[in-house]
Amino acid sequence: MHCKMLMKNHGQPNRQVKVEANEQAGVFEPNNIMKKRKPARLAPGLGKTVFVVDDNVLLVEFATAILEAAGYTVKHFSDPKAVMRAMQKADPKPALLVTDYEMGEINGLDLILSSHKIHPALKTLLLSGTVDSSISLAHAAKVHRFLGKPYEPAQLKKIVADLLRS
Repeated sequence: MHCKMLMKNHGQPNRQVKVEANEQAGVFEPNNIMKKRKPARLAPGLGKTVFVVDDNVLLVEFATAILEAAGYTVKHFSDPKAVMRAMQKADPKPALLVTDYEMGEINGLDLILSSHKIHPALKTLLLSGTVDSSISLAHAAKVHRFLGKPYEPAQLKKIVADLLRS
């Protein structure tokens, strides 16, 4: 599947985003992307649970669509505190946490650090359009991979697959 998202208005959740999929273009309003998607067929060997969190609902929906199409079970959040509650209750625990860095009260590094206290084996992917990978060097959080925004769907799929293989 070919997807492309134009994100000129990062951080402004009520803006329209142009999405191209399967060589057809359309404009979707926020919160409607999830409704318009067809359920994905699981690829062999996948189905692992991934938690995705970003305070920008459009970006959560974008990452969720990419990962579900790749066969992952995705639980998405726009509130980092909700991720912590879900992480504590989850059985089985998620295999991967994909989190934005800048999210208001709790940043992605603090979320990763707190999540590892609940689930030490959790793999993590930090996303950001405002900082680079060096942000994690001086922090106690264990960030397995970093991906800058904006990113191509193939980049996200490859990093997630690599993380979950190791």
